[in-house]
Amino acid sequence: MTEMKSIISNGLCLNGKIYNFFISQIICDAPAKAFMLNVKSFNAYHSCNYCIEEGTFINGRMSFLGVSSPLRTDDSFRSKEDEDYHKGSSPLEGFPINIVSTVVLDYMHCVCLGVMKRLLTFWVKGKKPIRFKSPEIVSDISSQLIDMKPYFPSEFNRLPRSLDELEFFKATEFRTFLLYTSLIVLKGRLAKPFFQHFMLFHCAIKILISNDLYITHNTIAKNLLISFVSQYPTLYGYEYVTYNVHGLIHLADFALQHGPLEKFSAFKYENYLQIMKKTVKNARYPLQDVYNRVVEFQNVQIKIAPNYPILNNEIDYDHRLYYRDPTVTLYEQVILDKFVVSTNNIRNKYFILDNNEIVQIQKIGKRQDGSIFLEVIKYNNLTIMFETPILSTVVGSFYVDLTSVSNSFYINLINLKHKCIFIPISDTKAVALLVLHT
Repeated sequence: MTEMKSIISNGLCLNGKIYNFFISQIICDAPAKAFMLNVKSFNAYHSCNYCIEEGTFINGRMSFLGVSSPLRTDDSFRSKEDEDYHKGSSPLEGFPINIVSTVVLDYMHCVCLGVMKRLLTFWVKGKKPIRFKSPEIVSDISSQLIDMKPYFPSEFNRLPRSLDELEFFKATEFRTFLLYTSLIVLKGRLAKPFFQHFMLFHCAIKILISNDLYITHNTIAKNLLISFVSQYPTLYGYEYVTYNVHGLIHLADFALQHGPLEKFSAFKYENYLQIMKKTVKNARYPLQDVYNRVVEFQNVQIKIAPNYPILNNEIDYDHRLYYRDPTVTLYEQVILDKFVVSTNNIRNKYFILDNNEIVQIQKIGKRQDGSIFLEVIKYNNLTIMFETPILSTVVGSFYVDLTSVSNSFYINLINLKHKCIFIPISDTKAVALLVLHT
């Protein structure tokens, strides 16, 4: 803490240059947050870190049923206005930050490992009115999830898997289910009141995770989440409106302050944590062991920033099917800083353009002047997947008519806006879902 205060006050001098530092976000799970803030634990009566809502103890669980309690402020935190919340002074009080807004609500723990995990557990293993009507439905969903695996872009570290393995799901898998696969596998299988309720959650998180929507549609997302939390006890029980469920009502406010949800989540730190864990060889001194390995890694690693775009797998002129222009070199793949584009892999050949057209990549070419172009075909007929609580097209969900496509035409790399998960659901129809979380 002393070192951090010094760096914030005086900056850090490297090679004769002063670098200034400030704390923009503090990201941690609920137990670590309570420890750092020196406040009551997440299962206490006065444990919400963002409002003064008082919990109610119901059937052995702490529930937070209100959605409009006054918000905490930096001043009220530092003055310890809520005596039932504070255990003592927090070391963070020594920093020039707004403590309440800087210690963020992390959606990896709250949304993915919290609410989404709980909902799936309800539907698969819950009581009879809540869970899927039969084991056959769970089996059908699992089969469909597995069948989707070949269509998921290479940017996904984990592919969909069976609900039989639900207890082993990681946070990224709950994120994938919430944002993408749920829309396909739940409709017609989850009872209508529960599905309509879930769609409030689905659409709100899609808005808040989108670079294009988190500001313009923030109020919509906030209202959707308030509706979701308000209806939650009627469907799932008053005792299940827990710390994580209640926290959803504050999520949109953090997006306004810190950006789309991925900008202030624990996902990137969680990924690096796995790397550090693998370096531990000495069980007696794990911290020292991790430090030594990190230093060794930094000493030997030479990082060369990739020079995007990177073209791979040149197509030999003699093996081209009909593209015979000798002034153009064709490739099977081009790697950009955000995603991979491919002509021969269904995972990586579907995109939405900056004019909102959905296209399939046919060819990747480089001209003699070094410029790169894409030959694509466009799907002419896109229709909505749902109308409520908002139009599906707003959050990037479409039905695609496979029978109506344009002639091929050329675009530039900069015209690519989002990658799509493109999943055929019949011979004539597909689902296109914009990948929003990367």
